[in-house]
Formats: sequence, C-alpha cells, structure tokens
Amino acid sequence: MTASLSGLEALQCDFSVPNDSTPKLSRWSDTHIDRPALIVSPKTEEDVQAAIRTAKENKLSIVTGGGGHGTFVRVSSTTLYLDMKNFKEIELSKDQNTVRIGGGVIVGEVLNTLAAEGYYTPVPNSDTIGFVGCVLGAGNGVLIGIHGFLVDSIVSFRLITAEGEIVEVKSSSEGKELALFNALCGAGQGLGVITEVTTSMYPLSDLNLDEGDKIWTRTLIFPAPALDVAAKAFLELSNPVPEGYVTLAFVRSPPGTPAAGAPIIALGYQFFGPAEKGEKEAAVLFREDIVEKAVMKTTDLLPFTKMNYKNEVYNFHGGHKAIASARLYKTDLESIKDGFNKWLTATQEYPDAQQTALIMSAHNVAKSVELTGDKFAEARDRIFNVFIAFVTQEETTRQAYTGIMDDVVAGYRRADEGVMPRSFPNNLRFEIDLNEMFDEEKFQVLKDVKGTWDAEGVFWSPYTKTD
Repeated sequence: MTASLSGLEALQCDFSVPNDSTPKLSRWSDTHIDRPALIVSPKTEEDVQAAIRTAKENKLSIVTGGGGHGTFVRVSSTTLYLDMKNFKEIELSKDQNTVRIGGGVIVGEVLNTLAAEGYYTPVPNSDTIGFVGCVLGAGNGVLIGIHGFLVDSIVSFRLITAEGEIVEVKSSSEGKELALFNALCGAGQGLGVITEVTTSMYPLSDLNLDEGDKIWTRTLIFPAPALDVAAKAFLELSNPVPEGYVTLAFVRSPPGTPAAGAPIIALGYQFFGPAEKGEKEAAVLFREDIVEKAVMKTTDLLPFTKMNYKNEVYNFHGGHKAIASARLYKTDLESIKDGFNKWLTATQEYPDAQQTALIMSAHNVAKSVELTGDKFAEARDRIFNVFIAFVTQEETTRQAYTGIMDDVVAGYRRADEGVMPRSFPNNLRFEIDLNEMFDEEKFQVLKDVKGTWDAEGVFWSPYTKTD
C-alpha cells in the first residue's frame, strides 16, 4: 500500500500507512471514522508543510486532529490524518497578559499550566478537548458570563495554508487576513493547520475567589418525581449575574452507586467570585421547600483546576457519540418536563445509551453581547443552552437516536417559536441543517474565505465537500 502513495520520502517525521490490521484511530467517537490513507505526526512547521505537499500530490484531504473530540469529523480512505500531538507548547507572556498555545494542547493542560502561575483563560467543559479545536468552533464555557466566548479572548492564530505559507492573523489584520481571522473564530475547521493560537490570560486574583483559587458551588440532586421542583428552581435562577453559571442535568445514576441506573436530576450553580456573594445569588438552592425534595445537597469550594471534574466520565474514546444543542431566548416548565420525559423514554428503550445526558444551562449574556463583532459566534443574546451528549456502543442505537435528538431539540424550541434556530458550531452533527450555525451572509463570507485560502479543497471542512 505504501507503494501507492508518492512523496513519502519527503516526510522527515513519524508517519504510518494504515492497513486492514492497523488499529482504528483513537477518537472520542468512532462514527464515520475509517482508516485514513496516511497518518502523519509532525514535530515542526516544516513537517506540516511537507505533509500538505504529500496530500496534494496524492489527492488526499487533510483532517487535523488535536484532542480528537469533534463528533462531526469524517475520516476515510482518502484522508491524510495530521496528528498534532507533538505541538504541546504553552508559553506565558506575563507582561502582555497573553499565552501561546500549541495546536496539540488539550484543555486540561492549559487549565493546569496557567493556574500554577496564577492565571486562567476561558475553557470549555472537558479537560480532554483540544484547545485549538474548541476555539475554531467559537468555544463555550462556564466563564462565558465574565469573558464571552473563547474566541472573544483570542489575540492571533499562526497557521499553515494550503499553499504551505506560514501566516499569522489577528484582530488588527486587514483585508483577506482579517477575514481569515474572523472565520477562524467560530467556523475555522478546514481553513489551514493551526500550529499555535495566542489568547488573553487573566490573573486568578481578579476573580476574588475564596482561598485564591476556589470556585463556590452548590448542587442539589433530585429523584425523578421532584422534576417540577427542580425545574422551577432552575427557572428562578436563570438570569444569573456574570459570575454565575446554572445547570439542570438529567442523567442516570452511574454504576456502583446505590441507585445505579435510576434517573436523577442535578441542579447546580457555579460561582466565580467570593463564596459569600455566591450564597446570596443562589439563595433559591437553600430554601427549605426545595432542599427537602432533594436526596443529596452539597456546597463545595472547588479548586479552579477541577472545574470540569464532573464531566470526566464522558472523556473516554471510542463507541458512538453525538452532540445536539440548541440556544434559546426562553424556555418554560412544560418544555423542560417534555424534554425530561423524552430523554427518560429513550434511555429506557435503549439501555446501551443510558450514559446519555440532557443538560440545560443559563448564563448572563451582557458580556457576550458587548463583544459582538465580525467573528463567527452568533446569537449572543440567548440565555439558555440545551445540550444532549449521546453515548452508545451500538450503531443501530446511534441511528435511532438521530431522530430522538431532533425531537428533543424541537420540543425545547417550541417555547422559542418564531426565532431562527441556532446551535453551537462545535456541536455539529452529521445530519444537522447547517443553517442552524450561521445566517446566509455569514456562509457567503465563509465561502469566500475558503475560496481565498483553500480553493482546491486541500483541507476537509464540515461546511464544504472536499472528498
């Protein structure tokens, strides 16, 4: 098979040509992930340039892998898979309050490295996601009320284009470079190979956290019959201050717990400020009429670097996974109850999908709206997010859940009737209508950017056909 590929002698880094006995790529989801024609693990930008030349010579489409969490990515026998695992640099510039992050760095590495130096930057809700990949899809996280989307903190991108040119683009760029920068901030997949991104970082001391680095949290766990109480409490809390982030999660109790497999409702409040203020903002969660319905209640001071620990159970690679999301102006009790009942029925009917979670969140939108610009992060004034993390090992269940997820999302959107549907770019699915991501004007801009920087379609993109 090696003989069928030309130009391999130009690759000075590790590479492999998979065959039928080669293990599958390790990615978060196996859906539509076949063995690629070639796997290249560059160590330098020169290695990336050589890989691009090899892809073009062999008419292969390049897919770049960082954390490997993109559930919408396709890998086929015509793919050159560029594994960025060696691009691990994290370099702080304290005089500039910025940090340079390599294209293979994952979120947990950013979180821990910065915190050790007394800094932070907005991150998404999983430590194993590639930082760059998250940014390319706009980037949503629990600090959105304070800093907006992840892309709102981005200073610059360093990338290698389809022509092998090394380019650095930033918000102060002009012309086609500025258009590329804005597209990378939210619709960046398939426009080049990002070798590093520079983002703003902020002193942890600015948050006034207790003990310097502790996030105040309050969590109530309810049984299914207490759905009304939990949902009403969530709605009462759904206009938090910028430091607050509220979640309502429907999950099944994990194996090894006393009620393993039972549906539970977790209502949580994270507060990125002094604990005393957090307790006042989340006073609803201390009301006796609500607390008495909970089977568990905890108040914690969580180390900043552990902000994503509750999601660790979802970090494993393999199986079939998908994410569906909706961003809403409003919701109501009936929509929440309808969503719960659909989730409950689906996870009963398909026991292999019992790890599937349905999560709602609410945040303050003032900062996001203030930072509105030409980046590809839209619908900034929508308070609510609905997020379905689907997990199974069975292909037949995956196929069935396509319609189930559509139905759940449509149910939540009924309370928001009359507005344009919007999802997160990072939550693309294979079957989704791309018009949920951006409006027609934005798609035309993206088409123009793709035509300028990758007219031949060297890089795979979820927005254009390249293979």
